[in-house]
Amino acid sequence: MDILNILNDKSCTTNLIAKDKEDSLKKLANLISKSVSNVSENEIYSALLVREKIGSTGFEDGIAIPHAKMKGLSEFAMSITVSRKGIDFKSIDGKKSHIFFTVIGPEEDTEGHLQILAQISRISRNHNARKEIMNSHSPVALKEAFIRYTGVVESKIDGKNKLLIIVLYEKRFFEDIINLFLERGIYGANVLESTGVKDILSNIPLFSSFLDFLGERKDVSKTIMAIVNESEVSSIVEGVEEIMGDLDKHTGAMILALDIFFLKGTMEV
Repeated sequence: MDILNILNDKSCTTNLIAKDKEDSLKKLANLISKSVSNVSENEIYSALLVREKIGSTGFEDGIAIPHAKMKGLSEFAMSITVSRKGIDFKSIDGKKSHIFFTVIGPEEDTEGHLQILAQISRISRNHNARKEIMNSHSPVALKEAFIRYTGVVESKIDGKNKLLIIVLYEKRFFEDIINLFLERGIYGANVLESTGVKDILSNIPLFSSFLDFLGERKDVSKTIMAIVNESEVSSIVEGVEEIMGDLDKHTGAMILALDIFFLKGTMEV
């Protein structure tokens, strides 16, 4: 899913003014309605409101991502809006929301929704991206600021498949890596919790006192496994290193890409 094709600067604004959450949803619906022709502004507003009743889409760091699946839509539409004053959007951290990413799309395209929301989630976690978006002074500049952080990569469908394995000790990076998988349309990832040799040896009296010198970090990791196309491996590794830094200089993570001798079935649901 190329997010750049669904972001229309005509639906963006750097000066969203609304008195409360409901009023902001009406204005967001009005903005994004400029990018679609087969659903009305009121229908968009109703769909966004229904989604908000399930749970607020106001997240941390001043970010809100109101979104909705809609009957009658054949394609996705997205808008970015900035509220200088901030709006009480019932966010997770209780703070006002300043940057709004609004997304609507076809009811039946669940995978498309997941890819788009994952990209937005990753970019919105980037402090520099949030700063550039907040400092934009026109809809075009707003769109350009967002585009700089998309890192869109076209993946090829030809070539061989690989079993990609990521062993991760630093769990603070886990959610961002899962978002990276979703961005690239990888839905069949399997996640295991595993224990390293330190925890095993620590239960053996002969070694336990020595291992105390190694620190208190629990030797527990998450292992992510997924079948990916060979052509995607490099871009996934680059994406992980954007999140964590150079893995050759970083402890706590390892990536392997293995040849597959036999494959039948799928982990996608």
